[in-house]
Amino acid sequence: MKPVKNHSSLDFFTKIKVQKQLYLIFFIAIFIPVVGVGGYLVRQTRIRLFDHYASQTRSDNLRVKSLLLDLTSNIYRQSQTLASDPELTELLGTSYGSEEEGLKAARNCRLLKNALSQDASLGGIAVYTWNPSIPDSTYIHPITDALKSEPWFSHASTSVTPFWNVETERSNRFGTEIRVLCLYTRIFLPNIRSYAILKTTVSRNYIKNRIENSSMHTVLWLNDREVFYTSDDRLSLPGLEQYDSLPGESFSGTLCLASDDRRIGTVSNLSAVYSDDVFRMASLSLDGYPQINRITGVYVGILALVLSAASLFIYAFSRYFSGRINTLRESMHRASMGDYNITDHFHGEDEISEVFTDLKKMIEEIRQKEASIYQAQIRTQELVNQQQQMEFKMLSSQINPHFLYNTLETIRMRSLKAGNREVANAVKLLGKSMRYVLGNTTTASTSLARELDYIETYLAIQKLRFHDRVNYSLSIRPPVDLNDYEIMPLLLQPIVENAILHGLEEVEQNGRIILHIEILEPYLRIRVYDNGCGMTPEEIKKMEDNIYHHPKDSSRSIGLYNINQRIELCYGFGYGIQVQSKKGFGTLVTMVIPAKKFTGGMTNETADRR
Repeated sequence: MKPVKNHSSLDFFTKIKVQKQLYLIFFIAIFIPVVGVGGYLVRQTRIRLFDHYASQTRSDNLRVKSLLLDLTSNIYRQSQTLASDPELTELLGTSYGSEEEGLKAARNCRLLKNALSQDASLGGIAVYTWNPSIPDSTYIHPITDALKSEPWFSHASTSVTPFWNVETERSNRFGTEIRVLCLYTRIFLPNIRSYAILKTTVSRNYIKNRIENSSMHTVLWLNDREVFYTSDDRLSLPGLEQYDSLPGESFSGTLCLASDDRRIGTVSNLSAVYSDDVFRMASLSLDGYPQINRITGVYVGILALVLSAASLFIYAFSRYFSGRINTLRESMHRASMGDYNITDHFHGEDEISEVFTDLKKMIEEIRQKEASIYQAQIRTQELVNQQQQMEFKMLSSQINPHFLYNTLETIRMRSLKAGNREVANAVKLLGKSMRYVLGNTTTASTSLARELDYIETYLAIQKLRFHDRVNYSLSIRPPVDLNDYEIMPLLLQPIVENAILHGLEEVEQNGRIILHIEILEPYLRIRVYDNGCGMTPEEIKKMEDNIYHHPKDSSRSIGLYNINQRIELCYGFGYGIQVQSKKGFGTLVTMVIPAKKFTGGMTNETADRR
């Protein structure tokens, strides 16, 4: 069966004005792609810039981590060297007879001074001792009650492992307070069963000189305590403390430092050497987001400028183009109303101008032909008069259907009077058949009950003709009122006739025609089966060619072709007939049409009766 053709999706454009069509095409073909592609490129640019700055912060953070690891490791080694030095342990473990003797011994010890002068990473060295015979000096200090109240002392007095601490000191140059990093190490004095505490301070200038070699802003803090180093003391970065507890070793991306402050940066951890302390470091790109936003603004501005220029051009062109179309349309409308006085000026040399030129030529030809129309009308009237006379003669020669029915009824009555009931019955069936055929020749539909009644009449006539060669039966599933369903008139008779003339051609007796009606909403399926000789596959192929591809110049075997054409023209290409047959087993013809409800309209047959 042939597929149904769909309308083109572009038909939508034909329902709106040309100017709006141009706007719509501009929006679909230019605006949306430019905005989509431009937005995608801007987004990708932002992503790449963000990745670039994030990569810079990761690299810088890795550099800072390496520097801090070297620095803390060196401070740890220096503190261990000093804590285990025999000269220092002997000095701290000796009980002197007087303070002058103890002060002299402390001043003669050059170990601490030499270590401080030889290592630039050391910002200061202090030793706190319980030995009362050593007075307070440059590097060695007694443990006093004030010292015991310091926050770090309780930790230092109970811990045997080194630990780091952040303390506040006053700058000698400007008198301002600065945060410094200190390492506390216990000095064991087994000879007197005591200990001292070595405090090693990291040089802030050393950290500054080593770290501030890039454009990144660096922040260093210890554990969850205060920051001990920042590249710019004037820059406040609240919210950085929320990254103290990191899910992994590092975090790289957008750092939300405040409600309206976002920075691109990397935060990572560094476990201290031989200590439970954890250093945290943040590398921030201060100009990352401003630069990204600035470049994004430039790109968006370029896109807006391009779209604005294109929009203005489309607007101007659409108005000019629509004006020419309206001029052409107005001229054609005036010409269609009989007013041929159209404008002679039409700008342009494109296809629209050619159409306007063709319109003017057509109007000129119409004017020339109008002169001969009047004479043609006179000749046409003469032909109409002659045609009316011919129709009158044809009508007078036609046979009146009522005359035909009355004649058949007269023959039937005379047959009954003569006692020939078989002839009377045959005449009655013939009259009934002719009345149905003549009454439905010009009708579009009838009820399924009337059509089947006509088929039974036709089969009864064939039964009179062929006797036992033709037997028939009718089955309906499910049982329904056939008056409720519609069918085209005279649709089944050619199928039944084909079954009798060809299907039962070689059958001498017990020939059978079975009509099977099935209502399968929304389909009505009618099957006509004969138990005749059947067909070979080659014969079936030939028969299907006649049904679906019948030659136009041939009038043979046209019955089933006409039925299939009527069904397709009336109901569509999804319906029609199908033939199944097997040699020696008979033939089955299946017809599928819509199961439409019959509205009960008046047929010609009903009109003739009235």
